[in-house]
Amino acid sequence: MPNIMNFRLNRRALLASAAASAAAGVMARSGSAEAQELSKVVAWETPYLGFFFFVVLQEALKRKAESLGLQFVGKDANGDSNAQVNDWNSLLLQKPRYLISDALDSELLIPLTKKAKSLGVPVGMVDTPLTGGTVAASVTFDNRQSGVMAAEKTAELLTKKYGSPKGSVLNNYGSLTAVALRNRKEGFEETLQSKYKDIEIISRPQNNQHEEALAVVSATLRERPDLDAIHMPTDIFVVDARKAMETQKRLFPVGHEKHIILTSIDASPNALKWVKAGEIDADIAQDPIAYVEIVVDLLEQYTLKGQAVPTGPYENKKYFWEKGTIADSPSGPLLTIPPYFLTKENADDPRHWANVVTKVWKMEQNAG
Repeated sequence: MPNIMNFRLNRRALLASAAASAAAGVMARSGSAEAQELSKVVAWETPYLGFFFFVVLQEALKRKAESLGLQFVGKDANGDSNAQVNDWNSLLLQKPRYLISDALDSELLIPLTKKAKSLGVPVGMVDTPLTGGTVAASVTFDNRQSGVMAAEKTAELLTKKYGSPKGSVLNNYGSLTAVALRNRKEGFEETLQSKYKDIEIISRPQNNQHEEALAVVSATLRERPDLDAIHMPTDIFVVDARKAMETQKRLFPVGHEKHIILTSIDASPNALKWVKAGEIDADIAQDPIAYVEIVVDLLEQYTLKGQAVPTGPYENKKYFWEKGTIADSPSGPLLTIPPYFLTKENADDPRHWANVVTKVWKMEQNAG
């Protein structure tokens, strides 16, 4: 017959041991989560590095990470949306402090945000946000409104030329898999179609390729010797439009009777020079430096502390635009930065990202 006292003692010891093991497991899991939260690695996945705008995004993140004592790691999809998916998977395996990215395809990455959440890795999006998924913070600007502003400026300049809003304009739009470029196209074309019936829109894609942009503008100039205006969705491809016009001897400065109206979006260092020199009619600014710096601030101040990014008005006088709004979106909190015109009058403001890049960072922009 077994000793009842020994059995009770052994049972208590067994239960105590099990409880200790469970507590140890909880501590281990807690320690793992804490270690992950305190990771010094900031992961970045860029859609391109062949274009200056994206080089600036990456440089801004490197500098921001360094200022916080963090380590930067990054990957370049080189324009391939499937490669971007693979890059995300590879970076998530490292369980970084957070993963920040700019989407090539606003839908394709949605499932990976759920994977990131399961791994405890917060995701931040800049420039081109996602249309769904779980994203801790996104920072973009009002792409649709930038298209509207470019359309209104084009109509204004055509009215000045003809006495009423009429004429022809080429919209050499970018890849529509990116919601930002899709919104720019819609804002530009729908504004002209709904308000300015006598302005003919020649809508042709360039799929984010220099060669295609050059070919499209060149072909349109040959087909339409009467072309009045050209709109490019980003400064990246203004160089191609200018090259095409120069080759066909149709590049004339603002104010010349043969000048072709030219508008764009970004307000890059090149655009800053063109605006000041009177070689481009209007350029609408977005702010890649603000994108990165602010998304990191939001992740550090809220997400890593277990708090949701608050919605409502946002103000930061470090940047020229100063005020924006954080609102709920299908993928989570989204700060939308308002677009504004870069003009000769405001071009020397040190807060323009073009001035920060060239005068503070001492970087020079070449073609793209």
